[in-house]
Amino acid sequence: MPDPIREYQINKQQSNLNRLNSKLQERLGYSGIYSQRNPRQFFDNLPTTEQQELLQELKAMYYEIFTDYFTKENQINDQIDRFAETAFFVNLPIGKVVEIHMELIDDLARELKFKGLHSEYLIDYRLTLIDVISHLGEMYRRVITEKYVISNFTG
Repeated sequence: MPDPIREYQINKQQSNLNRLNSKLQERLGYSGIYSQRNPRQFFDNLPTTEQQELLQELKAMYYEIFTDYFTKENQINDQIDRFAETAFFVNLPIGKVVEIHMELIDDLARELKFKGLHSEYLIDYRLTLIDVISHLGEMYRRVITEKYVISNFTG
């Protein structure tokens, strides 16, 4: 025999959870940035030619960050944010960011060696990589947290 009181309590609890979830989404924008990502545009889902074009664009952005990192400190966070946002929306693996950094370091080290200069100062540019990865990692962390919070409140 159905228990109307129990059903009422379950419906009330579900209603409260749905209302809380809606408030979280509205107030904190939980559904915002994550819902704007299109899996068809993810790096791994792109054709090889588009992957190469995207990598070239990201390398150019990273090179700009790299060259401005110690000289334009007031603009660098905006540049890093743009890079991280682009990488985030295409779901770029963090390993690819490390590859971009290492290729740039290797190219610069070869260039310095060719000019007879030491490449020891390039060690300081590890900070650039750490900064970029932390920005990107924070974006991924927020998505995981937001997705987890939403799914837990929706049942």
